[in-house]
Amino acid sequence: MTPWIDPSQDTDGLGDRQRTLSGPQLADALAQLDSVDPVCAEVIGRLNLRVYPAEPTDRTSYVVLDVHGVSIGVKRRTADLYLHADTTETSDRLIAFEVNGGGEIDHPTS
Repeated sequence: MTPWIDPSQDTDGLGDRQRTLSGPQLADALAQLDSVDPVCAEVIGRLNLRVYPAEPTDRTSYVVLDVHGVSIGVKRRTADLYLHADTTETSDRLIAFEVNGGGEIDHPTS
């Protein structure tokens, strides 16, 4: 497990208590296993995983996965499931997503 966020990186002063696991750390951990699919190893080496402790009204921690230039966040709240997609670092203008096999729904990014 990686350490809590370095206080010098707490730019907003809120003490996010973020934990981060980088792609290289994940790849190193996978290297300890017998065999890893090369395609999976390549993707894992490029992703970043962040975890934030749950807020009082949340049922789970907030987990953010950064991959392909997009950040996807998810947490279970008391009344719902919260999903967040941040595409500000990409040129994507449309997000097509699907919930429970119900067909794709397009959502503009701006």
